[in-house]
Amino acid sequence: MDTGCANGSVVLSGRWGEIRMHQARPVVREALRRMSLGPISLANVMAEMAAESAVRPSPGGRTADRPAADASTEILRVLHRLQHLVVRSLMLEGADQLLLSVVPIAQSARYQPDTADRHRPVRLSRFAFLRSEGEGFVLESPVSLYRVVLHGPEASWVIGMLGRPVTIDEIAAAVPLPDAVIAEIVAHLVGSGMVHSAEQPSPGADDRTRPGARDNGTDNRDRAPSFAEDRDPALLSWSAVDLLFHSRSTLGRHDADFGATYPLADRLPPAPAVKPLPDGPRLSLARPSLNEVTAADPPLTTAVEQRQSIRSYGPERLTATALGEFLYRALRVRGLYEPQGENRHQEGYTDRPYPSGGRAYELEFYLTVRDCVGIPSGIHYYAPLEHCLVQLGDGETDSAAADLLAEAQITAGLIDPPAVVVTITSRIHRLSWKYSGLPYALTLKHVGAVVQNLYLIGTAMGLASCALGSGDVELAARATGTDWLTEPSVGGFALGAPSRASTQSS
Repeated sequence: MDTGCANGSVVLSGRWGEIRMHQARPVVREALRRMSLGPISLANVMAEMAAESAVRPSPGGRTADRPAADASTEILRVLHRLQHLVVRSLMLEGADQLLLSVVPIAQSARYQPDTADRHRPVRLSRFAFLRSEGEGFVLESPVSLYRVVLHGPEASWVIGMLGRPVTIDEIAAAVPLPDAVIAEIVAHLVGSGMVHSAEQPSPGADDRTRPGARDNGTDNRDRAPSFAEDRDPALLSWSAVDLLFHSRSTLGRHDADFGATYPLADRLPPAPAVKPLPDGPRLSLARPSLNEVTAADPPLTTAVEQRQSIRSYGPERLTATALGEFLYRALRVRGLYEPQGENRHQEGYTDRPYPSGGRAYELEFYLTVRDCVGIPSGIHYYAPLEHCLVQLGDGETDSAAADLLAEAQITAGLIDPPAVVVTITSRIHRLSWKYSGLPYALTLKHVGAVVQNLYLIGTAMGLASCALGSGDVELAARATGTDWLTEPSVGGFALGAPSRASTQSS
């Protein structure tokens, strides 16, 4: 906040830019100044300003300011304009610590105050989640444009009662707080959108009753409470975790850091552009002539139009030569560039045949081979820089290979097990070292780009290609010898030689 403007203007600076208030009155300037320092009582500010104006007459005998009621109206008008910057806090009278604060997290935040009805059931939104931050808790929800900071245990006691529909009276019977305090906490939670009030019963409402209550046919109070979010078609389409992921990996509904902020640059070194090779026997792969490939390939439009998910295989076997060409064209490293200079934000990067945001190229590829002429069965790591396979082998890996093949067959609805399953993993630190808010969403976008690449090259080569819609992250970690936290599996692809009747597409 800047109050030093010569014309009496006040400039408020926030996440969403600056707001300039021209010729702001002293009572407004003082209220905003105090609010910039921390929680205040507006009633106290206005009382003090009214007292000062009463003893400070202006020339002509009038008071130096308009009446207190007029000042109050103006402050409220200004705060209404600044809703997306105003933090609303609740404190017990005479206490030193706040109970909770309602913090706006988006420019479009508009607080809806609520007057709690003691007899009307309330319930925590199914989208709300509680987590620790700093020395306390925060309550957030992807459908709310506010974050509720819980400064002490009292508000948490109330929230702990809201997993099912309850009234304020029911909360008061279980929580050691005055009824008025409970009502204020609930009102703030409802106003922030974290808690919902039940809809008022209407004539002709259904006959559902609250668990444990008897329906005497004469009173709606025993009917099961109804909440709007449980019937909203737009919300029914989302699970809580999916909507949270979507809202936090895009802009507009949160105030968290986002983009290339380098959040880990001061704590951890960047991951290398190319993963170090694991131990194990290496098998060099054939490198096709790109001139010959270009001459033999169908046009791009033809490959796009002929692309299909092929779920059955023919009698011919996949060969090491074909697999080598497939991997070379789709996934190899075309160039490696090491960081130059001492800039702490610099990191190495590579160039590959598919796109990758920020040149991260964090995806890795493991091949579970069942039947490929010239390549031993088992699990192999594809080294994109060396264009070779590194065999990963022990008793547990051999068992996991069979499980991965069976999983792929079931997941994709394949008639037979595929000749090769490609498990795609993500070295997520390549993204999280540089980006805030984006890493996992970005890696999934990269998987989509890679899968399209695999499809088109498989189509051009006449191979049976089929993406896998899901996978077992624990199984993939066991099979590849990776940690699911540092290199989780994020995609899969089945490959084989097609049958003549392979026409099923998706």
